[in-house]
Amino acid sequence: MRFEVNGEGVEASPQPGQCLRTLLREQQRFEVKKGCDSGDCGACSVLVDGFPVHSCIFPAFRVENRSVTTVAGLGTEADLHPMQRQFVEAAGFQCGYCTAGFVVTAAALTAPAEQDLPKLLKGNLCRCTGYRSIVDALTGVGNVQRTPDGPAYGASVPAPAGPRIVTGKERYTLDVAVPGLLHTALLRAAHAHARISSIDTAAAEAVPGVVAVFTHENVPDVLFSTARHQLRVEDPDDTRLFDDVVRHHGQRIAAVVAETVAAAQQACRAIVIDYEVLPFVLDPESATAPDAPTLHGDKGPQSRIADPQRNIAAELHSEIGSVAAGFADAAVIVEGTWRTQRVQHVHLETHAAIGLIDDDDRLDIRTSSQVPFLVRDELCHLFGLERDKVRVHTARVGGGFGGKQEMLVEDIVALAVLHTGRPVQLEFTRTDQFVGAPCRHPMRVRARLGATEAGTLTAIKLDVLSDTGAYGNHAPGVIFHGCNESISVYRCANKKVDARAVYTNNVPSGAFRGYGLGQVMFAIESAMDELSRRLGIDPFELRRRNVVVPGDPMVSISTEAHDVTYGSYGIDQCLDIVRNALDTAGTALDTAGTALDTAGTALDTAGTALDTAGTALDTAGGAPDPAGSRWSIGTGMALAMIDTAPPRGHFADATLQ
Repeated sequence: MRFEVNGEGVEASPQPGQCLRTLLREQQRFEVKKGCDSGDCGACSVLVDGFPVHSCIFPAFRVENRSVTTVAGLGTEADLHPMQRQFVEAAGFQCGYCTAGFVVTAAALTAPAEQDLPKLLKGNLCRCTGYRSIVDALTGVGNVQRTPDGPAYGASVPAPAGPRIVTGKERYTLDVAVPGLLHTALLRAAHAHARISSIDTAAAEAVPGVVAVFTHENVPDVLFSTARHQLRVEDPDDTRLFDDVVRHHGQRIAAVVAETVAAAQQACRAIVIDYEVLPFVLDPESATAPDAPTLHGDKGPQSRIADPQRNIAAELHSEIGSVAAGFADAAVIVEGTWRTQRVQHVHLETHAAIGLIDDDDRLDIRTSSQVPFLVRDELCHLFGLERDKVRVHTARVGGGFGGKQEMLVEDIVALAVLHTGRPVQLEFTRTDQFVGAPCRHPMRVRARLGATEAGTLTAIKLDVLSDTGAYGNHAPGVIFHGCNESISVYRCANKKVDARAVYTNNVPSGAFRGYGLGQVMFAIESAMDELSRRLGIDPFELRRRNVVVPGDPMVSISTEAHDVTYGSYGIDQCLDIVRNALDTAGTALDTAGTALDTAGTALDTAGTALDTAGTALDTAGGAPDPAGSRWSIGTGMALAMIDTAPPRGHFADATLQ
């Protein structure tokens, strides 16, 4: 069939059922991204005859004799479309992976500043910006102040990559054409805990286009961790390339390398596996019980697991001063238990890598990673390679948030390249991200705080239980940071921490924004608010009386000198700024309250309708819906800090010869 892309004629023959996104990328229109492939995120948005569509769910055959415009067809770096320029001027992007879709959709709007933007752009998602800078871009609010000679002194300046991002020229991991590229698909387990009794790959190997099939039977048996730190011993070595024991639903158990993604996926479905299903545990509270199934009881001390027989991946115990004495001196004691949920990063660019043998006979891996050099070092460990024989590098990364401080695809790509000698690509699907990529550690945090009548803290006690899932990647570091900064920000002579990261048969947890601090601070700050209520002291004032000040040591789990020094102090200013902002917002809240009262009348009317509907449902045998209720509005505050340096730091070095 024939159609146009950005004014150029194209002839193509779509495969049955093929979507427009993959067809365009086959034409090397790499500005069209894959975020979800389900019509949710809008990263793949293009214009078809001037109308914005999600190309991942738009059938390719429907563009026959029609015109397609991608973001690259709107303008060039030298001659930007007005909407592209507005995104540059407002810095309406961070990683930029979603930006092409936003620009395309927005370019089709008429006078966007005067329209309901959340409604019109509900099909475009961003995981980085918080949307304020995007709204600025759409409404023409630029952050770059210019003079005839260029940006004004002291003003914000545009990001150097801005013009490339808004025109789709900035290259992300898979935005390259590699001749002879093979594709990889992963077969994932259908059980939470099982032992593989047998695995038959004969039918898979017979699928046309299949080049190699990998299982635990034909790969190096080397223990490692998917987590990457400067010192690899920071994390327990409890993972294998492929294992004969399945420890969570969705664990990878085989990989197929083929000429096409479709052939690789077909071959995965042809693999026959017999399982011995084992008892599983999903609750971290139950995982340490004497009768709980052990997940890594076969691991020895070389794996650095705190207590494999009790499913404890890592633990932390410390006491500064005497919390018993501190609670004895307290006029008021508050305590409670707070729980946080499992959260996926959902960076729009999924985990992906391309590998090949370069002209210098090196293993060359192009990857979407936050830690390419640390990935290189672990590939050397896995495959017995010298560092100068491996090159791992990144292009622009389409979001990470800690989720790409892991090695989840690079090891499989390296394995396939070393075996086949050909270029190989592995790209996670969005389903892979949810079932096979680490998430934020769910935690149960018990906090107990004591204070005098004047609001001076006398004791802080923490009991933290972290669900690290099936593998212990980042387990030690997350509980260390979560329990460290959360209490070191407060001046208190008596502090005690007991923390455990526990194995369960859930999807593994890992690094996530805040690195454990969000979970523990939620409990600490909630307890501080309860202290504020019990003592009758303003929550801002309670923090001000107890927060560290210049000259105070940052004490949490140790009195030893910290390896980080703090060169400035602004907590008092932060407290003032937030307090003033909330006071100013009070007027707006009063106005909002009036609007909600009006809405309440509408809800009351709706309630009458619901009552009537409920009677009808009762008559039909169903349950009535409850009547609408009024909104509640309030304000709140919390204080937090994070030591942004990773454990023992990440370092760089260079050699000139």
